[in-house]
Amino acid sequence: MTWELFEEAGGTRLVLTHTGLESFPQDHPSFVRSSFMEGWGHFLDHALPGYLAQAA
Repeated sequence: MTWELFEEAGGTRLVLTHTGLESFPQDHPSFVRSSFMEGWGHFLDHALPGYLAQAA
């Protein structure tokens, strides 16, 4: 997993790259690419902003 931060006008852009998915069982629905995308999307949209607000 790699987190990259890029300064942009008015804020910061986060790029998250999750590699190694091919090492997970491919015949289990929890380990398909779309499941990881949904999970990270939820974390980035909902959990991370609240965490960052508390840490500030």
